[in-house]
Amino acid sequence: MTTERTTRGGEQRATETTRPLERRERPRGVTRKAALLAGLAAVLTGAALAACGAAPPRLQPVFPEGPAAVKPAGKILFVLSAAREQTLADGSKRATGTFLGEFYEPYLALTGAGHEVVFATEGGAAPAIDPESLDERYWEDAAQRAEARRFVERAPQLRAPLSLKRARAAADAFDGIVVPGGQGVMIDLLDNADLHALLAHFAVKDQPVGLICHAPAVLTRMRQPNPLSRRTLTSVSSFEELYIETFVMGAEAQIRDIGEQLEDNGYEHEAAFPGSAHALRDCNLVTSQNPFSTGRFSALYLEALADYRRGARCAIGGRP
Repeated sequence: MTTERTTRGGEQRATETTRPLERRERPRGVTRKAALLAGLAAVLTGAALAACGAAPPRLQPVFPEGPAAVKPAGKILFVLSAAREQTLADGSKRATGTFLGEFYEPYLALTGAGHEVVFATEGGAAPAIDPESLDERYWEDAAQRAEARRFVERAPQLRAPLSLKRARAAADAFDGIVVPGGQGVMIDLLDNADLHALLAHFAVKDQPVGLICHAPAVLTRMRQPNPLSRRTLTSVSSFEELYIETFVMGAEAQIRDIGEQLEDNGYEHEAAFPGSAHALRDCNLVTSQNPFSTGRFSALYLEALADYRRGARCAIGGRP
């Protein structure tokens, strides 16, 4: 089927071809791959650079009547992948992990705003960093890239993060959660029951939930319905998946078509053109599409966090 949506102002957004769930296991046709590559070529040559409009968020923040005390800046839980290797669909293997900029830039934004960041991984292992994320093309600032690499090498909190089980037991100590992207998410976090429970915990309390690039795929494995069901969100697009597989990984990932899977699970998935800075907020759920979207993601996440600290709750259409 083909998804096509319009913005609230009536502007038509770009279309993206999707396939029904029952066809997902069939081999992908040459025509579809050629069409996607052609679309990528158009974007990369500057023929199409505008971002897509987003569907309206399902939930809106509702604030208490009258003056309310503002909750002080608290702790934010960052869940990182510790998976160091990925097996591709053709049986080949590649190094993987968390995408460096997708955790470091939001980390800087949150700590700069006075919040403490606590890291957690499966089993409390040191997080893995995807080597691809060190490439200079993902960074506007070479000095920040060098700073991020030093942080990963030296920060004591990364050498001994919490285990997800301990983080789950201490969930009430945190004001929100962020899960950065990278193919490592698909290895050790996608079906992680502790992470699923944490996401539901924060969501039901209307605390900010941030999912970056590949991380929204975790929602496809959570039990439906859940407090995040049917939300408007974004993630890595099919164009970007294909680009990564063709020009970076050299083969398809075993788990892919994240946007389609989100739609099949009832979420309203939106994607901008490849490489666009694109992030969405649906009340306490903040998602972003790719490594170029972390600035926009950080701004929206801080906005959601500020609303939570002012006592906001999430409601359909902004009605209590």
